[in-house]
Amino acid sequence: MATVTPLNGSPATDIMSFPDSNPATKAIVLGVCAMDVKARSRAMQEILTRVVERGGPLVEVKVFGDKAILDEDVKSWPRCDVLISFFSKDKLVEFPLLKAVSYANLRKPLCINDLPMQCILWDRRIVGRMLDHLGVPTPRRVEASRDGGPRIPEGFREHVEGRLGFELPQNVPPAKVQLREDGNAIIVDGVVIEKPFVEKPVSGEDHDVYVYFRDGKGGRKLFRKVGNQSSELDPELIAPRTDKSYIYEEFIDVDNAEDIKVYTVGPGYTHAETRKSPVVDGVVRRNTEGKEIRFITRLTDEEKDYAAKICQGFGQKVCGFDLLRCGNGAKSLVIDVNGWSFVKGNESYYDKAADVLLDISKRLMASPLRALSISEQAKTPEAPSWKLKANVTVFRHADRTPKQKLKYNFPITEPWAQPFVRLLNGEREEIILREREQLETIAAAIEEAKSLGAIGEDLGKLSALNGALFKKIDLPGTKAQLKPGYKKDKSAGTRKLEKLVLVLKWGGEFTHAARYQSRDLGENMRRDISIMNKDCLNNVRIYTSSERRVTASAEIFAAALLTPSPAQQQQHTAATAAAADEQWTWIKCSSITWFRRFAICDRRSQCGESHNRLFSNQRARETSHNWFINFNRKRCRA
Repeated sequence: MATVTPLNGSPATDIMSFPDSNPATKAIVLGVCAMDVKARSRAMQEILTRVVERGGPLVEVKVFGDKAILDEDVKSWPRCDVLISFFSKDKLVEFPLLKAVSYANLRKPLCINDLPMQCILWDRRIVGRMLDHLGVPTPRRVEASRDGGPRIPEGFREHVEGRLGFELPQNVPPAKVQLREDGNAIIVDGVVIEKPFVEKPVSGEDHDVYVYFRDGKGGRKLFRKVGNQSSELDPELIAPRTDKSYIYEEFIDVDNAEDIKVYTVGPGYTHAETRKSPVVDGVVRRNTEGKEIRFITRLTDEEKDYAAKICQGFGQKVCGFDLLRCGNGAKSLVIDVNGWSFVKGNESYYDKAADVLLDISKRLMASPLRALSISEQAKTPEAPSWKLKANVTVFRHADRTPKQKLKYNFPITEPWAQPFVRLLNGEREEIILREREQLETIAAAIEEAKSLGAIGEDLGKLSALNGALFKKIDLPGTKAQLKPGYKKDKSAGTRKLEKLVLVLKWGGEFTHAARYQSRDLGENMRRDISIMNKDCLNNVRIYTSSERRVTASAEIFAAALLTPSPAQQQQHTAATAAAADEQWTWIKCSSITWFRRFAICDRRSQCGESHNRLFSNQRARETSHNWFINFNRKRCRA
C-alpha cells in the first residue's frame, strides 16, 4: 500500500486507499493557496468551476488571495481539508513557499502537491539526480558548479532527502571548465561533451538556455516567449558562459523537430501535446486566437510509466515535464520537470482534472482522518478571513454597428426656424424623439420651414436632413435629439433661448458578435464569482441606459451570469422598473443575502447625472451609495 509522509515527518496512510463509505456530512473545503494571477487564471477557473458544480454541497472552494498570502499570518488563513498550493514567481512578487509550508504544518491539510519538494524544482541539478534515481532516462550531462552545489532552504533538507532517497552533495568545489583547442567540445572536470551541446543555468527559474553549434557556426539563444519569438540565432556564440553555475547536455536530434509537453493529474492520468521545437527557427506558430499551435499526442506505455514515476517521486500530483523523442520513436528522454502546470483550452483535460480533485476530496471525506481533523478544528475557532461580499462593475455595451449622424444648428432668429422651436414643447432640457410618429413631426417641421422662406444653404441642409430622415426612419435605433441652449439674463433673472441644435442619429445596433461577447463575459464572471463566493450571485442588480444595444448586452449578460436551476427558476422573479427620467432601467434579478451590483453604461455624457436622478428618487439609499454614484460618474465619462 502506498504511503505519504506529512510535513512533520511522521508516516501516514495514503488517503487514496480508503473506501468510499460513510461520508461525513460537513463539506470538504478545497483551499487554493496560490498567487491570484495563477489561482484566478482561465485554466484554474475552468477546473474549480467543475469541482464546485459536480461536488455540489459536498465541496466548498476557498481561494486565499494575494492579500491573505502576502500580508497576513498563517493563523489567519482560511482553514481547508485539501490544499492546492504551488510556487510561482514574476517580476513583482514571489510566492512565499516557506509561509505556505508553515500553514500546512499548522493545519495539516491533504496537500495535492508536496510543498517542501517544490523547492528542488528550483535547481536543475537536483532534478537531474532525482530523475536518475527514479530510472527516468535523460540526455548525457555534466554539471559545472561555481556556487558550492545544490542548496535547499533551511529546515527542508531532511524532508527532501528523505523523499529523494539519497543525500545531496554540499560544499562542492568549483568546476574546472575549458573549451577544447578545436572549439568543438567542452571539458568539465575531465568529462568531455561534444558540440552541439545545450547550456542550461542551474536555476529552474532562469530560462536563458543556449545551444552551441560545431565548427564556429555560432549558436541559438532560447528564452521565454516574447511575442512570436522563442529563440534567436547568434553567429558569435562560440565560448560558453562562465558567470555562474551551468549544466551541459548533449544536444538531441528530435523526431519531426518537435518536443513534447506532458501534464499529469495524479499518477494515473497524463495529457501530452507536441509543439515545434524552439531550436528550429525561434518562430512561435499561433492559431487565430493567438495561442501556440499544439497537437495532442499519445504516450507510449513506457512514457506513461515515466510520468507516474515523476508524479510520485517528486510528490507533485499535478505537474508538467518536457519530453524528447528521438530515433524514430525508439527512445524518449526527459529534459526538464516544471512543477504545477496546466493544459490551456482543452475541455477534456479540465473534466478529468476536476474529476481527480473531486475523487480525492470524496475519499478524504470517507476516511477516519476526516473525523479527527474536524474534532481538532472544533477546539480552536477559525479567525476571520477575507471574503468577497460585494462588487461594483461598470461595463460598456458589446459590439455595435458604426454610428452615423447629421447635425444642424438652427438660427432661431429666423422665422422659418420657429417650427423646430415649437418641437421643444416648452421643455428646457434636451429631448429625444424615437418613435416614427415623433420623427414624422420633424419632417412636418422641415416642410413648414421651407414654406416660411428657408433659402440657399439653409434650404439645402433641410433637404438633406429630410432625405436622410425618410431613408432611416424605419431602421431600429434611429433617433433625433433636440438640444436647446439658453443664455441667462442677469438683470431680469430669466433664461432666453439662444440656440437650438438638432442631431439625427442612426446605426449603433447590436451585432451578432455582441451576443457572444455578452454571453462569454457573463459565463466567465459567473465562474469567477462562484469560486470566490457563490452566495454573491443570490443578489444581483443591473442598471442600464435605455439604449437598445445596452439593454441587449445586459439581458444576455444577465442570463449567462445567473443561469438558475429549474427549482430556482420557479421562485425567480425579474421586475423591470423605469427610472424617473426614463434614461435608466433597473432589473431586479433576485434578493436574498449578499449585495452585488453591476452598471452597464453607453458612455453618454449625461450618465453621471442620470445616476444622480435615479438615486434621488430613492432617498433611503442616497447616503450609503454616494461612492457608487461618484465611481460611475468617473468611469462613464472616461
